Amino acid sequence: MTADEALRRGALALLPERAVYCPPERTLFVADLHLGKAAAFRAAGAPAPFGASEETLRRLGALCDDLGAERLVVLGDFAHARASLTDGLSESLRAWRRTRAALDCVVVIGNHDRRAAPLYAGCGFPAVEEPSLLSGFACRHHPLDQDPRQPGPIALAGHIHPVARLSGRGRDSVRLPCFVIGRRQIVLPAFGEFTGGALVWPEEGERIVLAAPGRLVDWPRSAAMRAPS
Repeated sequence: MTADEALRRGALALLPERAVYCPPERTLFVADLHLGKAAAFRAAGAPAPFGASEETLRRLGALCDDLGAERLVVLGDFAHARASLTDGLSESLRAWRRTRAALDCVVVIGNHDRRAAPLYAGCGFPAVEEPSLLSGFACRHHPLDQDPRQPGPIALAGHIHPVARLSGRGRDSVRLPCFVIGRRQIVLPAFGEFTGGALVWPEEGERIVLAAPGRLVDWPRSAAMRAPS
């Protein structure tokens, strides 16, 4: 089954909240929360907003609750760094888990998780290596170099924080987070509040779906501004 077939058949659903949901397995997939990133930036003397991690966790909890999800899979970069897991953030994570004790949570280890992952289990978020087969999907942090054509599970990945830029009249343009859908892979946008994004352009056989506020929009090539080479 291809990624588009999975979406058409309802095995997977893209969500405007920058997540993917598997209704048959009641599993929610998100990528790149980068919890504690703003605090790490401020500690290094760089300006960064307050409350980003709390807002990310609030949105995540609301989405899990609204969907009635039974499993949450984080596709890497759960925290920004080991130092980001302060006492305050760790307690926030434990409190989040206490209110959702029945929810099965798994973190696929990404590049930012390498040093922090040993601390996740104590907060209620056990970690696994990539790729891991979870709820029938090959869950990873780094996207596949080549979209496989041979049969096998659909890959779900993050890491690149994809965004697409749309151009309007004159010099107006806007950047929106997006999903990159290949034959057997879906790359998710970053879920976190303070993550940044990388401009993407679809390769042959790929399509882009924009995660606009409250709705999904197929990427209109006529309104797109190609990412600089």
